[in-house]
Amino acid sequence: MSSTNIDYDIIHYQGDTYRLTFNYLNDDNTPIDLSGFSADMHIRKSPTVEKLVGRVTSDYPQGCFGRKDKRDFLLNYGTTGSTGGIILNYNGVIGSVYIEIDADTVSTIPSGRNFYDLVIYNKYYVKNVLSGTFDLSKEVSI
Repeated sequence: MSSTNIDYDIIHYQGDTYRLTFNYLNDDNTPIDLSGFSADMHIRKSPTVEKLVGRVTSDYPQGCFGRKDKRDFLLNYGTTGSTGGIILNYNGVIGSVYIEIDADTVSTIPSGRNFYDLVIYNKYYVKNVLSGTFDLSKEVSI
C-alpha cells in the first residue's frame, strides 16, 4: 500500500468474519509510523447516502458497528458486534494495519454491492487510504 488512496474491492461471504492486513507505506516504500493515529471505516449502500450499514473503528476489540433490525444507522448509532475493529502498527510492526469485522456484524450488512472507505487520521492529518466496493454474497446457511 502506498500513502496514496488505493482502490481495493472486497468480495466476501455474508456472515463470515472479515480480516485484512496490509502495510501503509510512503511513496518510497518505507513504513509510516501510525502511533497516535486513529482509523475509521464506513460501509454504505451507496457512496451518496448518509446512513451506514457498517462501521469499523480503531477502538479494537469493540470497534465494529452494524445494523440492528435491518435498519441503516447514522454515525455513532450502530449496534456493536462480538469483537473487531482496526489495529494500527499491528503486532508492533510500524505501518501495519489490521481490520477485523466479526461474523455477527458482517451478517447485518446487506448482501450485494456496498461501498466503503478507510480513513487514517490524527489532529493534523486526515488521509483516505482505501476505498472501493464491499460485495457480500448472501449467506445460505444461517
